[in-house]
Amino acid sequence: MLRQLGQKNIKENWKKYKAHIEKAFVSTPGGNIISSGGPQDIYKVIYKLLMNPNSNTTHLWMDDAENYLILTEMQKCMYTGKKTLLLTSQTRLKKVDSKTSKQIYLDIHNTIGKFAKENQCVGMYTYSDLDYFAKIAKETYEWSKVITRYQFYFPL
Repeated sequence: MLRQLGQKNIKENWKKYKAHIEKAFVSTPGGNIISSGGPQDIYKVIYKLLMNPNSNTTHLWMDDAENYLILTEMQKCMYTGKKTLLLTSQTRLKKVDSKTSKQIYLDIHNTIGKFAKENQCVGMYTYSDLDYFAKIAKETYEWSKVITRYQFYFPL
């Protein structure tokens, strides 16, 4: 089962969590274009957002067995005012079997989806370079109703 990590836990384990988030951001060839070389350390920004008691826009999640770490961000569309929850980074902390991997997908849908609804989000987004997510989206369409779209990123 997934749980949202509290600020005390994040503060005590930030070095470990940061390393996993960083690894997830750069695991795709060229993926570090967004997360490196900017005017500020994005991990300091993420940490500040997670630790801000006056903001509920950024969240860190972990399953009970500490197999997965998930970073989410609430976004509001500037055109419609509708909110969505973006699964910014999902990373596996250790090798798991296929059953566990499928269970985390269900937990994301149920637990994080419930959290998103409670915060008036109309849906969730995730970006991934893993073919696995496209495959599991097809397999779970009957209950998840996921809409598959393609994202194209043109580095400049």
